[in-house]
Amino acid sequence: MKKILLTSVAALTASALHLPTALAANAENTQTENAQMIQSLIKRIESLEKVLSEKVLSEKEAKEQEREIIAPIAQSIVKPTAKEQELEQRIEMLANALEAKGEGAGEQNSTTIGGYGELHYNALDSNGEDVRELDMHRMVLFFGYEFNDWARFTAELEVEHIIASDGSRGAVELEQVYVEMDLTDEYQLKTGVMLMPLGIINETHEPTAFYGVERPVIEQTIIPTTWWSAGVGLNAHYDSGFSWDLYITEGLKTDDPAEGSDADPFDIKGGKQKSSFADAFDLAVTGRMKYTAIPGLELAVYAQYQPDLDQSAQDSYADGATLLGGHGIYQVGDFTLKALYARWDLDGDLAEAADRHVQDGGYAEVSWKANEQWGLFARHSQWSTHAEVTQNQSKLGVNYYPFEQVVFKMDYQLQSEEAGNTDGLNLGFGYHF
Repeated sequence: MKKILLTSVAALTASALHLPTALAANAENTQTENAQMIQSLIKRIESLEKVLSEKVLSEKEAKEQEREIIAPIAQSIVKPTAKEQELEQRIEMLANALEAKGEGAGEQNSTTIGGYGELHYNALDSNGEDVRELDMHRMVLFFGYEFNDWARFTAELEVEHIIASDGSRGAVELEQVYVEMDLTDEYQLKTGVMLMPLGIINETHEPTAFYGVERPVIEQTIIPTTWWSAGVGLNAHYDSGFSWDLYITEGLKTDDPAEGSDADPFDIKGGKQKSSFADAFDLAVTGRMKYTAIPGLELAVYAQYQPDLDQSAQDSYADGATLLGGHGIYQVGDFTLKALYARWDLDGDLAEAADRHVQDGGYAEVSWKANEQWGLFARHSQWSTHAEVTQNQSKLGVNYYPFEQVVFKMDYQLQSEEAGNTDGLNLGFGYHF
């Protein structure tokens, strides 16, 4: 019994030792009330000690003493006031609301919608023929979705020339449909329909990203922008500013001359299969290395190998082909210099006999961004898709940006006779979001 009584005294003493801290947290007690409570506690302890010196309490008596002394004090210390309960409820409600809002924002931000488009007006003299044409060249919608922090989905839907139907020049196309996964911080794996890592604008071709109404002619003929293919790709990016890409995708399939007199078995641009029921007997391998460690400088080299341009046709009409190219971009203050060169080498006697075994071209461009709204440029391009036939084009123009996501363009072009002798004015409007 004595043990029980001693335990009660110990518990009571412990409560007294912790009482100041608890009381300090109770905003309803004043300093006077605290002092009175402590004094009362001391008297009760002294009373209990006196009883202990006179007799040994029964277990029942000890518990009754413990309840009489400890319970009222503990209740006054632990039990929150009505005001404290109300405050605690409001804090909990606020925390739940913030948590719910955070979860909703996370779900909303996991989906991305964007797009771009461009309208062209051409007033040209093409070999003596007057050309006046207005065309909504393209409208593109971009969709992205973050599965988690290491996997994401990307898709891009394009409508060209407004109308896509039989007999029209328009088209509806999916330029990108792929899933990208982070293998590590440096390495990413892509699977699906992807833009080829070739040239300057094939991967980034929003109208606000380049000068001139039309895309550079070299990146329409030698590098047939926009160029996408289905397959798998591995990308690597390092803190040193060096990166590389390696893709295995569908290859080109050029026209079979047996299909008609207009068929061109060595037309690289016409050989894009666009991932639609693409023949895949001979896959293409594409690689790029890029260096961007120096501010304002970008250097890149790239290559693609096509094992067989006719995709192993029963009656072969074309052999393999290799593309080699590279570009440099250097920005100094408000001036930017760009230069690109690319060359196709087509294998086989048939390509050489047709004077199509070498197809190459390049361009140089200088631009000056006068301020946030105005930019001027000059570009000269030279290319050849037939041996001993060299084509030239020169352009001079201006871009006006009322704000960053919208651009109005104007340029004047001069072409050599071999390039079609098409001279005149181009006007354009573009946007992206």
